[in-house]
Amino acid sequence: MRSSALSLLLLPLLLLSLLLPPTAAAFPPLPRPPQLPRRTLLHRSLFAALLPAFPTPASPVVNGAAVTDAEAAQVGAVGLYIDLTGCTVCRRGVPATCTGTLVAPDLVLSARHCADVPAALNGSLTKVVFAAEMLAPDAPYREVERVVSTADYGVDAAGNDLLLLKLKGEAPPPWRPVELPLGLLPERAEQQEASRRKSPFFPDGVGLPAVQSYGYGQLDVRGEQDAARYTAGSLRRIDLQVRTEVRPWAAGFLTTPATRGTGTCAGDSGGGALLLLQDPQGRGVRQILLGVQAAASKPCVDNQAIFVYPQAFADFIVRASRDLGSPIKQTIGWREYSQ
Repeated sequence: MRSSALSLLLLPLLLLSLLLPPTAAAFPPLPRPPQLPRRTLLHRSLFAALLPAFPTPASPVVNGAAVTDAEAAQVGAVGLYIDLTGCTVCRRGVPATCTGTLVAPDLVLSARHCADVPAALNGSLTKVVFAAEMLAPDAPYREVERVVSTADYGVDAAGNDLLLLKLKGEAPPPWRPVELPLGLLPERAEQQEASRRKSPFFPDGVGLPAVQSYGYGQLDVRGEQDAARYTAGSLRRIDLQVRTEVRPWAAGFLTTPATRGTGTCAGDSGGGALLLLQDPQGRGVRQILLGVQAAASKPCVDNQAIFVYPQAFADFIVRASRDLGSPIKQTIGWREYSQ
């Protein structure tokens, strides 16, 4: 990898799913635009330009920053409510939680194991909650109409930890979908063309960006072992640094917390890694979903997390969203940034 290219964008991955355990749900116990320099394409802070109205608290989902309903709506963050009434080995009266991202008015993208693990315990993913405090009695929600995962489409590749949730009705305002570009980076077979057209995404993809992630998981690492400290269900934001390459032919990428003493934990599964990308025609910045959290190391502080890169599973997302009646269409692609 050329060192000059590393300074231009933000770094891509190999999926380490065999090295890190899955992060379980939180169970209680136009004209062609001019080529842009890479350093102008990606922004270190997701909210530096997009959401200036939301100040970042000084104290730093363990030790993450508190999130308002307004911010949750802007970034499409939603809570997955998992009913454990039928589970005979679970703590009574307390649901499990996962996290997801709204990618269409009635579609949520999340982690496949957020449905698989509860099903094995006779639990069920019953509704999607639209509130920073997902367990609040007055939190708005939509029931889940249908769940489809990579397994339903015969996708058995490593790292296939994705599912789509079809909601019974559209998300309530002001929640809005996050952009999900499925052709942002050149595929392996397109590398020569990307080089010839001087794409800013060649040869290093997006580089090693800083991203932000959202999750409804544990706020206290001790809550995984001590029921009295169980604190999942409150949305938090965390700054992460991508540590490995993001490539369409690699299932995912690795991150670490940008701030010491923070980390992702049980219940943050399915949460998005969000990135700001300069619009190819110079019309400001665009917020995109770069990854979906699938796994994390323990303990939940200063840990590593794996995010699935959706473009690697673009065929599943396109087919499944179409079958669910809300097709996700291609938005920006790498050729729009090329000469």
